[in-house]
Amino acid sequence: MKLLVTGAAGFIGANFVHYWNHKYPKDEIRVIDSLTYAGNIENLAPVIKKIKFIEADINDRPKVSQAMKGVDTVVHFAAESHVDRSIFDPSRYWQTNVHGTVTLLEEAHKLGIPRFHHISTDEVYGELPLLSSEKFNEKTPYSPRPDNLYALSKAEADKLVLDFYKKTDMFTTISNCSNNYGPYQFPEKFMPIVIANLIDGIQVPIHGDGRNVRDWIHTKDHAYAIDLILQKGKKGQTYLIGSDNDRDNNYIAEKIVSIYGEDAGKIRHVPDRHSNDRRYAIDATKIIQELGWKPEIGRENFDDGLKETIDWYKNNQDWWRPLLKRRAVISDEDKIVSAFITLDRETGKTKFIFGKLEEKEGIKIPKSDLKEHFVEANIVRYEMVMKNLASKKWYQNSLDNIKDEIKALAISPATFGYVEDLSSHEDKIGEDTLLKLVKIDHASPEFGIYGIATWFVVENSKGERRSEGYYSWGWGPKSGAKLLVLIRRNGEITHFAFQREGKFPTGSIEYNLAGGFPRLNESVLNFILRSLKKDLGLNVHNPNITLNEIISLGRVAPDSGMTNNHPNLYAVIVDFGRGIYPEVQTGEKLEENEGIVLWPVGEVSEIVSKCDDSYFLSAMSRLTLSGIYTINFSTNNKKND
Repeated sequence: MKLLVTGAAGFIGANFVHYWNHKYPKDEIRVIDSLTYAGNIENLAPVIKKIKFIEADINDRPKVSQAMKGVDTVVHFAAESHVDRSIFDPSRYWQTNVHGTVTLLEEAHKLGIPRFHHISTDEVYGELPLLSSEKFNEKTPYSPRPDNLYALSKAEADKLVLDFYKKTDMFTTISNCSNNYGPYQFPEKFMPIVIANLIDGIQVPIHGDGRNVRDWIHTKDHAYAIDLILQKGKKGQTYLIGSDNDRDNNYIAEKIVSIYGEDAGKIRHVPDRHSNDRRYAIDATKIIQELGWKPEIGRENFDDGLKETIDWYKNNQDWWRPLLKRRAVISDEDKIVSAFITLDRETGKTKFIFGKLEEKEGIKIPKSDLKEHFVEANIVRYEMVMKNLASKKWYQNSLDNIKDEIKALAISPATFGYVEDLSSHEDKIGEDTLLKLVKIDHASPEFGIYGIATWFVVENSKGERRSEGYYSWGWGPKSGAKLLVLIRRNGEITHFAFQREGKFPTGSIEYNLAGGFPRLNESVLNFILRSLKKDLGLNVHNPNITLNEIISLGRVAPDSGMTNNHPNLYAVIVDFGRGIYPEVQTGEKLEENEGIVLWPVGEVSEIVSKCDDSYFLSAMSRLTLSGIYTINFSTNNKKND
């Protein structure tokens, strides 16, 4: 057999290559990987002389086509999977995970490659109730969280593979697996953090109450399952892979600590990370019964898998220690600001540290920023959204004029997000059935569409009908963000930065957080830089202004019964040099008629009464309770240098 394995310099892909090379030493293995943040050529070092490695992006059609020539099987692991990074670089996730999958499928079909297997994740099915025995299976509907771009993009990729099979009859299969563990896992992940911290004498962090459940499978068992799917899997089928090993994080940490020979005092609970799903679990009955798969390391001998993993990290410190210093670069569209992803081992969370690009040495910014592909990416998204809509009975039952209005809104960048959100509305919500959409109301497009009101006809379990409406912004699930901007001077946070503006329609003057709505495909980084400039007059092109850090504070719950919007909250730390408002000292205020307001952090109680803004209160409480940042709110009358 001749295999092309995409993304095999990553954790799971590399372990699959090791497995295949050991079991089928006569087979030819080609690997294509772009060696991004989590791609590490050292993962393939033991077999590098036995495989053919091609460094390339899976969207590079000429290189993909060349790599596929003569191949009879494609195993597709390649994906952008760092959820935190997806917030700052969303277009790359669509390009790699969705558009890249299309590229591979089309090139494989052109060359007549007889076999294509797509690797996916259980995250596409969303979240299970914590106190339940439910498990995902092949009939579970896709319902990824709208704020998790990784899950959303993988779900779209799965649907593309299924559609391609129906359209071309190409022999495709999909597998959705649970959480993998084993050698070569990037050290920011849960198990490697626990083990590496024990090795270095650092306390082991557990997020929140530690009751979050994941279904754990060893990479060797995952590789064996893929092997069986390639050998025996049925065309067009999906197989879920899990070891019936759903455990909570408390159990995992306590077990690793115990096997390592330490006591529970090594564990400390830290504030939870946002959007931390409570439970995943997989029912692997189909692959067990149809293909005869059985995990070698399952629930009963899980300790053996953990001990083997601990020993590997103990014996391969020269592999993982350099990765702790590895920097993933994210740049704004003007190539002025750069960000580094770093791991805070005390809290087990990734952080983004920013600075001026020209101050960093040895940084390579990708030549292509993918702008040329935006239109193609949006066509893929548009087609998926319209297909999702067409599958809903409430949409089918709606009048043609309503459908035409939805289609018109879908082709506008300002309202595409609204239609994307609309397509996620299921036919049943609890005991209620959505019968049809009867009215859409918004301002004239010539003035710009700010908000959209939508009415459904709903029927309850008794057959009683009523009208239900909700209000949405034009951007739908991309409902914008608010920024808690903190000003730092000489290493000390001294002020909040607000915008002072007249409030329509009351005419009152209010202090509000900066922020608003993003543009289509605009990254969070570019959105934040644009908001700082537009709302506060802070331009990072100024050498005396430096963006230092962005901290995600999660989403705000929507207004009950009113709107579907979940605005994101971010704390943004900006460094001021000597030339920026030098007259404003540490304990003093600056209040301009319009634009920026600098308010001393030591007088936070007064600003709470002046700022009628629930976003400010939410952001303040989340920041101070996050465990990542501490602000001294005591009054400080010290003068600036």
